[in-house]
Amino acid sequence: MENALTIPPNVSRLPALSERAREYVAASRSARTRKLYADAWQEFQFFCSQHGYAELPATPATVIDFITALAQRQRVNTLQIKLAAIAFHHRGRELPSPTESESVKLVMTGIKRTHGIAVRQKAWLSRAELARMIQALPNDLRASRDRAILLLGYAGAFRRSELATLDVEDVRIMDAEMIVAVRRSKTDQEGRGAKKRIPMLDDETLCPVRAVRAWLDASALESGALFRAIDRWGHVRSERITDKVIALVVKDAAKRAGLESRQFAGHSLRAGFVTQAFRDGVPEWQIIEVTGHSPKSGVVRQYNRAASEGQISAIRRVMEHPQ
Repeated sequence: MENALTIPPNVSRLPALSERAREYVAASRSARTRKLYADAWQEFQFFCSQHGYAELPATPATVIDFITALAQRQRVNTLQIKLAAIAFHHRGRELPSPTESESVKLVMTGIKRTHGIAVRQKAWLSRAELARMIQALPNDLRASRDRAILLLGYAGAFRRSELATLDVEDVRIMDAEMIVAVRRSKTDQEGRGAKKRIPMLDDETLCPVRAVRAWLDASALESGALFRAIDRWGHVRSERITDKVIALVVKDAAKRAGLESRQFAGHSLRAGFVTQAFRDGVPEWQIIEVTGHSPKSGVVRQYNRAASEGQISAIRRVMEHPQ
C-alpha cells in the first residue's frame, strides 16, 4: 500500500504522474519529517477510533479533544508537529484542514501560555571541557574516529546531521587548512551546499585537521562515508554512523572525562563553539561565518549562554559603584 504521507493522495491518483515525479514529490519533505508525520497521523487515527470520531474529515472539536488529551504530557512543539500532520493529510485529499479553525488556534494559544514553549537546551561544551574529553580518549581506532568527530564538530560548529552525512570526498586536507564541503544542511534543504575552511592549529591536541587526517590514515578510507560504524572487533564497517551515534560519542567522551553530570549531547558541540566564541569576544558576524546562520534571523544569539553575564556586570556596576 502506497504511503499517503510520501505521496499525497490527490497527487498519487494522477495517472500521468511519472515515477520520477513521484520521487520528487517524496523528496519535498525530509525523511525525518515524513517519519514524524506518519507517527503523528497514526496516533491521531488511534485516538479517533478509540473515541468514535471521524478522522477524515476531522472536525475542529475532534482536534481540540486530541491536543487537550496530550497537552499534560507532551511538549508544545510535539503538539504542533501533530497538528501539521493532520493538516497535511487533509490538504493532501483537498479537504479543508480543521487545524485552521480559530477555536483550535485559541486552544493552542492557551496551551502555550499554560505550559510554555521553552526549549530544553543541552549543556554547551567549553573549550576546557573539550580538551578534557580529548585527553581522556584511549589510543585505538574507535578513539581516533571519535577524536575526529569531536574536534571537527566543535571547530566547524557542525550540526550532528551534517557530520553524519559527510563523505571522504567532501574533505580536502592541505598544508595549512582543511576545506569541508557541506552538501546539505537543516537550513539548506535545496542542496545549494557550503564550504567550511578549518585551519591547522598550533595546539596539536585540539587540531581538527590533524585529527581527521589521523582517522583517515588509521581507517584507510579513500571514499564513501567519512565516519562509519566500528564493530566489536575493531573493524571499520561500510555503513555510515547516524546522528544519534554522534550524540553517544559526545556522551561517552564526557563520561570518560568525568563530566557525566552535565547533560551533553550531539548539539553540545555546535552550541559550545558559539557560546565559547561569545565568551572570547568573537564578533557575531564571524561566528555566523562558521555556523552558517542567517545574519537577519538572530538565531545565533539564542546560543549565547553568556548573555546573562551582561546583567551581572550591569548590576555590579550600579550597586557597587563608589559613592
